[in-house]
Amino acid sequence: MDKLFIHLTEQEQVECLQVVEQSQLSARQIRVSLSEATGYGLGRQIVVLVPSEQVILTEVAVPTSNRQRQAQAVPYLLEDLLADDVEQLHFALGSYQDGKVVVATVAHEQMRRWMERLAEAGIQAKLMVPDLLALPFSEEMWSVVLTGDIAKVRTGLQSGFSCDIENLSVLLEQALEHEGENRPQRLQVTDCRDSKKVTLDSILPSGVEYEQARCDEGFLPLFARGYRDESARSINLLQGQYSQRERLGKLWRPWRPAAALLVALLVVQGVTASVEYQRLSAEKEQLANQVERNFRQGFPEIKRIVNPKLQAERGLKSLRGQGGGAGLLALLADTGPVLQGMPDAQLQGISYKEGKLVLGMQLKSLQQLDELEQKLKQKSSLSVEVLSASSRNKHVEARIKIGAGQ
Repeated sequence: MDKLFIHLTEQEQVECLQVVEQSQLSARQIRVSLSEATGYGLGRQIVVLVPSEQVILTEVAVPTSNRQRQAQAVPYLLEDLLADDVEQLHFALGSYQDGKVVVATVAHEQMRRWMERLAEAGIQAKLMVPDLLALPFSEEMWSVVLTGDIAKVRTGLQSGFSCDIENLSVLLEQALEHEGENRPQRLQVTDCRDSKKVTLDSILPSGVEYEQARCDEGFLPLFARGYRDESARSINLLQGQYSQRERLGKLWRPWRPAAALLVALLVVQGVTASVEYQRLSAEKEQLANQVERNFRQGFPEIKRIVNPKLQAERGLKSLRGQGGGAGLLALLADTGPVLQGMPDAQLQGISYKEGKLVLGMQLKSLQQLDELEQKLKQKSSLSVEVLSASSRNKHVEARIKIGAGQ
């Protein structure tokens, strides 16, 4: 994956290097403000290199290979070796081998400053590495780079130190003596100082073999060439509370109550919607049953109900009659006003067949039946025939057939 290296120093502008994967020839070095560097990192893996003089690299024996337990134990194992309170320090773990774990230690205050600068520029870095761990390295050769008045020395895959150039000779000689027979055969020294009045021979321990590398392109391309697989050859400082997962957790934490309330609201709405759905479903089924009952009462001759609405429309069309017949609606329209004008006459039943309307009536007397017959016959559009009439319990029950007039 293409990379963007950012050397994050205290200066306002930062050195950046765009590198196409496996193609150092296409590297492009720029010096811009940190906010401007954001645009150059689009689609690239961003590797932030921080000054190793702000970081202490050491190793400590731990009784477990479990990373979580190592992270818990390391601060207390190093407590006596550090001047600052361990509560004020951040510990990033490196490789674990032969019962010892490599540890990079940096002040929380410094980490927060770096993180705040990146956040203000809109840079979401996944890797933050001490710059000396990006120097070229081999088992036979230590790397030394001189920039300004600072010397950076890489002595192992995840080990090294930074110091003032004037103290380099003493510290380097001590480091070489500590290695004993495992000391490197030579040093590779890259002198990137603007002023070289002080010679390398006066800076380095006497009797140490070294080869000098060119620094025509600056120190950042040197870091890029030395950087390889970050999981094996360097230490990512973005661990623990500074890891991307933890940072996202901090952003998410204030929203948890609101999210929980939203989830509860959605659950309540879901339950309410489910109850309402069940209620409407029951009501729909009840209405469907009622429609079917009414349909069967109105059209008893139809045995199979498929589409009540369509079948009812067809039945009503049939009831209205075809051709010149008056039809049911016409007969009802002429008969209705007459019946409304006789409130004592009660309609007990009605049927329609072959274009004729048959009314079952209950009246007070035969005189009222005659009156009703006469009023209906006054309608020229109607033909009236009393089919039957009988007296029962002080009232008269009659059946009257009404058809279209001739």
